[in-house]
Amino acid sequence: MVDAVVFDLDGVLVDSEPVWERVRRRYVDTSGGRWQPDTQRRLMGMSTGEWARYLGELGVPGSAEQIATDVVDAMAREYQQSLPVIDGAPEVVRRIAGHWPLGLASSSPRRLIDVALATMGLTELFRVTLSTEEVPRGKPAPDAYLAVAQRLGVPADRCVAVEDSSNGVRSAAAAGMRVVAIPHGSYPLDPDAEQLAAVVLPHVTDLTEATVPAARSPRIQEISWGRMTVDGLGEGKDFKLYPGGGRPWDWAETGTRHEPGIQPADVEELLANGATRVVLSEGFDGRLRVDPATLRFLQERAVEVQVARTDEAVELYNSLAAREPVGGLFHSTC
Repeated sequence: MVDAVVFDLDGVLVDSEPVWERVRRRYVDTSGGRWQPDTQRRLMGMSTGEWARYLGELGVPGSAEQIATDVVDAMAREYQQSLPVIDGAPEVVRRIAGHWPLGLASSSPRRLIDVALATMGLTELFRVTLSTEEVPRGKPAPDAYLAVAQRLGVPADRCVAVEDSSNGVRSAAAAGMRVVAIPHGSYPLDPDAEQLAAVVLPHVTDLTEATVPAARSPRIQEISWGRMTVDGLGEGKDFKLYPGGGRPWDWAETGTRHEPGIQPADVEELLANGATRVVLSEGFDGRLRVDPATLRFLQERAVEVQVARTDEAVELYNSLAAREPVGGLFHSTC
C-alpha cells in the first residue's frame, strides 16, 4: 500500500542539473580549481555543505560557507532569469496530489526550493518540504527521506520516492521506500542504482496513478530441475511471482493438475498485485498445460500473456521484470 509520494526536485521537476553543472564548473574554473570528469556525478545528491567542501578539495580557495554562498547566489540569479521547469512536471504533481499526500526531499538549499516551488505554483501541494541542509547527511544517506516520512506521519516503507539520480535512488531505497526512477538523459543511472528502482520511466509525464504503486517484479536468479532461487524469496520448487514479491506456488490451492492445466484462479493473484503482463511456464518438458479458460480470462482483461517451456519462460520473465510490472507462474519439473 502507498500512503504518500515524495518527490525530488532537481532533475525531476526542474531541469536544474545542467544549470548546477554550468554554475559550479564556471566557479571552480574561475577560482583556480580543477574540475574533474566525474565531478558532476559525484556532486549529485550532496547537501550544500558537502558539495561546498568537495569544491574546496578541487582547489577552490575560501571556506565552505563562502563557496556555498557564492554558488547559491549564482544559482538564484539563473532561476530569476528563467526557471528550467521540466515540461509537464507541474501538471503531474497536481494530479498525484489528488491521490496521495506529497513530500519533497531535495539536495537544493532551502532558498532555491522555495523559489522553484513558488514559481511553479506548487508550494501549497507539498505537506512537507526538506533540504538536505536540514539533516545530518545528504544523499545517498537515507536521512532526508526518513525525515520527510516522519514529518508526514507515514512509515517510510509505505512511501514511494520519485528520483532521477543514482545517489537519490540509493538514498530513498536505503530509507526503505519504493523508488520510481526517471533518469536524466545526460546522467544515466549507475547499474546498482537502476537495480534498486522499482520502476524506471523515460519522462516525468509517464508518472501516473498506476505507475506510482508499481514495484519491481523479483528476478529469478537460478533454475534447475526441481529447484528455483528467486531474489528475496530464496529457494523452492514452484513459484508464483508478481510486482513487489511472490511466494511458493502450491497447485493444491486451486486443484490444478497437468491437464487441463493452469486455472484462472492461479493467475488472479498476479493481477491483484499489479501485473500487467503474465508469463506462464509449461515445465521443462512442456507437460503442464494452460487451460483455455485462463487465456480467455487474461485476454478479457487486456493482459498480454506468453506461454513457454520453463527455461524460455524464465529468460523472458527476467527480461521483462527489469522494465515493467510482470507476473509469472513457474514450474521447475516436467
